[in-house]
Amino acid sequence: MTPIFQQKKLRIKATLKYIAILVLVLLVTIFQDYLHSRYNNYSFYASESFLFNIFWILILPVALIFNVVFTKISALAKTRELLVKRLMFVLAASIFHILVFAALVHLISAVFYAHTFTFGENLGYTISQDFYKYLLIYSIVSLVLIKKRKSKDQVPYPIDQVIIGSGRKITSIRTSDIFYITAASPYIAIHTAEKKELHADTLKAILEKLDPDTFVRIHKSTIVNLHRIVSYTSRLNGDYDVRLSNQKDLRLSRNYVENFKSKFARRSSS
Repeated sequence: MTPIFQQKKLRIKATLKYIAILVLVLLVTIFQDYLHSRYNNYSFYASESFLFNIFWILILPVALIFNVVFTKISALAKTRELLVKRLMFVLAASIFHILVFAALVHLISAVFYAHTFTFGENLGYTISQDFYKYLLIYSIVSLVLIKKRKSKDQVPYPIDQVIIGSGRKITSIRTSDIFYITAASPYIAIHTAEKKELHADTLKAILEKLDPDTFVRIHKSTIVNLHRIVSYTSRLNGDYDVRLSNQKDLRLSRNYVENFKSKFARRSSS
């Protein structure tokens, strides 16, 4: 399973969980409408309750649409003031949701119901009674989706040396001298031609700081310098053996093969 496929699988799982929560909320609100009708002694119509609770179903698609809008449109994506960006997201998503909701209620009721709820009536009622709900919901959504954009000077890579502190001794290792890096919990082990140094960091964190065109992860516990690789050989089971210039062999896991081959091919052609 490749990292890309794993990421897609995680996104699908997260979406399914969100949908499950929305369905649960929808059922609870319909049940609440039923209890309210019994308490106030008026007729309960499940179809009308479901119609007006479409409001909850629209949250996910509206949030995703405006997340894409605020990511892809350069003028919005480059907005540096996070508070302003979130306020814009909340207002735009809320207004769009209200308009779509009013239109859907009108269209569905006109086609399937005996009584048609007009667009104007539903719009006016929603704004006067429920507008605060939209603002509250999309304020929470904006905190999750709209995050501070890193400027170019905040990009953590590429570093050209790793500073290792051990008591009073401070050691500097040039990244070009690194052959590979392995996990050595709670540290990482940085391997050069002459020595191995332990460093207080994680593989994920150090990889984010290194040049992505030079260093690549080949195993859950190994990062390798592409410029130190001589060859790689299949194990005939999906995994590979990577041979370094110091004759060291490292295991390339099948989960990282696709990304490795792509980067190794670019390095070889450059």
